[in-house]
Amino acid sequence: MVNLIVYAVHAVRAEEISTTALVTSSLPPAERYAEVLSSDPGVLAAGVTRFELDVTGRRTAVALYVAGARQQAPYVSDDRRIYANGR
Repeated sequence: MVNLIVYAVHAVRAEEISTTALVTSSLPPAERYAEVLSSDPGVLAAGVTRFELDVTGRRTAVALYVAGARQQAPYVSDDRRIYANGR
């Protein structure tokens, strides 16, 4: 059985981490969308998460964008104010 991989993009807002805005089977489109989404009004950051379909608990934070810039760590911004995935 081959594990299928998808990438999900979601926005981080002041009071919430929003529902998934995009699901794609390829990382580059997910990162491009997150980069643009992170600059939308009211959006503090946009995250990209990798999921293995049909496998419980197999998700990995891949990228985090703030104001159009990819952060060094995929789960927390460089200024340490924006957190995702409970880290």
